[in-house]
Amino acid sequence: MKPALIFSLVILFFLPTITKAAAYWLEVKGNGKLNNRVKIEVCYGNIDAFNIRHRDTGAELKLTGEFKFVVLNPEGKKTALTLTQQSDCWSAEFTPTQKGTYQILGINDTHPVVDRSKSGGINVKPVDYLSADYSVEESTLRSTPEQLLHIIVEREGKLITVKAFNNGSAAAKGTKLRVFNPENWEKELTLDEKGEAAFKTTMPGLYIIREDWDDNSAGTYKGIAYTSIRHRCNYCLLAD
Repeated sequence: MKPALIFSLVILFFLPTITKAAAYWLEVKGNGKLNNRVKIEVCYGNIDAFNIRHRDTGAELKLTGEFKFVVLNPEGKKTALTLTQQSDCWSAEFTPTQKGTYQILGINDTHPVVDRSKSGGINVKPVDYLSADYSVEESTLRSTPEQLLHIIVEREGKLITVKAFNNGSAAAKGTKLRVFNPENWEKELTLDEKGEAAFKTTMPGLYIIREDWDDNSAGTYKGIAYTSIRHRCNYCLLAD
């Protein structure tokens, strides 16, 4: 990533309770330079037929603030980020004080249970993880997973090597990942015995790399019983 590049990272996932293309996403904006402020905007909205995102200012925007974010500096020091509600998003800021790659990590484990009992389906509790890397004047690679589901990428030109983790260990061989390119076309990756897979970027823009895992642990949340927990990690990759 070019140090002087002003960029916007967008991380999205489709809500399990809504059939249209409604989504949360994360925009990370900065110039990639030392001691220059980085702004993070967490948004909710929808994507139209032309793949244009429209921010929502309704009830779902309030729920967006339930995400909890931290930023890890290149040495792994973790700092909590405080979200503040704006007119069409929630925002946070940090200032990088050393060169290297910062990890921005978010989690929302307070989603309501998806209740399908009236239609004869099963109830699922969703947990979502959002992540992005932000490089300051140089890129550094950390191989330690920080979230229950975690994705690390390594770039070599247009070749992207993905390593996925599940609960601190490499994800199981045969695990499927989904990659959405800037035009929202989808490609499926299959992890090898090292928990790795690779793909080639075909155009500049945002790529979403998604890892899902279903935990068959039953429970009750806010008075509603569920039979499993759906964990989802979305990693955002901005390709030049």
